[in-house]
Amino acid sequence: MDIGKAFAYVFDDEQWVSSILIAGLLLLVPFLGTILIIGYALEAARNVAMGSPRPLPKWDNFGEKLNLGFVGFVISLVYSLPVILIGGLIFCAAIGFAGASGSEESAVIAIFGSLGCLVPLLIVLALALQPLMLAAMVRYLQMGSLGEAFNFGAVIGMVRQDLGGWVVLWLLSILCSLVGSVGSIIVVGFIFTVPYGQAVFGHLLGQMLQRLGRPGGFEYAPPVV
Repeated sequence: MDIGKAFAYVFDDEQWVSSILIAGLLLLVPFLGTILIIGYALEAARNVAMGSPRPLPKWDNFGEKLNLGFVGFVISLVYSLPVILIGGLIFCAAIGFAGASGSEESAVIAIFGSLGCLVPLLIVLALALQPLMLAAMVRYLQMGSLGEAFNFGAVIGMVRQDLGGWVVLWLLSILCSLVGSVGSIIVVGFIFTVPYGQAVFGHLLGQMLQRLGRPGGFEYAPPVV
């Protein structure tokens, strides 16, 4: 995986400033901005896999980014459901036990005790699900079908065949998130750093997709010179 290229390719595009700035300003729009930035990363991944010489996404296809982003959001939500459901069930059980005890001290002990057992379990579960979530997104782009992202047997098989590669990609996604958060130190810095981090992540995701095969259901048209 060419990590250096992923971090540098943004600046090879003559329109990188406008691409990053528009993405950053759209982040200010609640929820919609999040959906669009997911679509931004997935479009970058698809462009890389399909061999675009300038894979950094432009903003001439707002609807396409919205569609990709919504699909990415749904995939993330579905693969996070085990963590959400288990966490909710354990917390509700602790609240129920606390209410039945009738003692404020017992209630506090029950809630914090359950949290002490819950947090490590959920962390382990979340860590295990992250490579699967990334593989599901890649499978969606590869096959051009949302249903294929939820073909759990195929997704698990993808991860098992190259567990090390998916773990590396997951660790790099964390690095991209950290890069994106650096801008929060400056009041408006995140407008640039978050889209940049997502663009880098998109390139890395695209490299994995390229290794597995060109995306299905999409056609790349080279730019007219």
